[in-house]
Amino acid sequence: MPWTEITLFVPEALKDAVSGELSELGAAGIWESDEADPGHTRLTAYFDSAPELESIRSALQPLFEREGLDLPGLKSAPVKDQDWGEQWKKSWTPFALGRRFFVVPSWSDVESPPDREPIYIDPGQAFGTGTHETTQLTLEAMEIWMEPRKIVLDVGTGSGTLAMAAKLLGARAVHGCDTDPVAIAVARENLARNSAESVGLICGSVEAVASNSIGFLLCNLTADVISDILPEIHRAMRPQGIAVFSGILIPQSRNIRQVAGPLGLTVLQERTRGEWSVLVMRKNGR
Repeated sequence: MPWTEITLFVPEALKDAVSGELSELGAAGIWESDEADPGHTRLTAYFDSAPELESIRSALQPLFEREGLDLPGLKSAPVKDQDWGEQWKKSWTPFALGRRFFVVPSWSDVESPPDREPIYIDPGQAFGTGTHETTQLTLEAMEIWMEPRKIVLDVGTGSGTLAMAAKLLGARAVHGCDTDPVAIAVARENLARNSAESVGLICGSVEAVASNSIGFLLCNLTADVISDILPEIHRAMRPQGIAVFSGILIPQSRNIRQVAGPLGLTVLQERTRGEWSVLVMRKNGR
């Protein structure tokens, strides 16, 4: 089956917003490449039927107008069908994550450097290869703020990468939950690859977790979802427990603060990368 690729060069700050719009317009996959001018990313979106370029322009125009930028040119070209899974595997190579870890694709024979802990991952259809800024920010915050022997919950565990990192950082117990049964299946396979079967998995959300039971919580989702489940997160956390929230666009962090404050969550730190923010909070009380 022939495919159509649409290519455009976008500023780094807009690449995630543009990728989201392209996905909404029916892109089956989006390829990122930094082989562009400094500060820009080349995005190539693949469609299984030829899209209307004018519709794409109309959808993307507001994103660039808000930033005072001109919409870049769009290039369209037909592409022969191929084994997309194999092509993607060729593009994903092992990489360092945080200060301590080295993420290795499950099909790679590359060895981890001796000063880093390997995490073997096949993300399948679940989010979480470790390459996204939100995952990086979450893990870096965990390296700073997580004390050993804590009970950890990874909300929206996806591929299980963060849950495995928490176990390697010395957590007493680690649990991951996700509302997507496919993600839970992927996470279970990745846990087995890393001999981390002791990590517990729940197909569901934080509502299934006992009150006042979690000492350290990870939540790399979206701002809207985080806002909705913040009361349940607060309920599940132990007094003085710490939560790391990511998946938040920088302008959205103010809203998360406004929801969290009245619940009794105090912001300890906020860090940013690209257009993303991570918030570290502590639950008040004794």
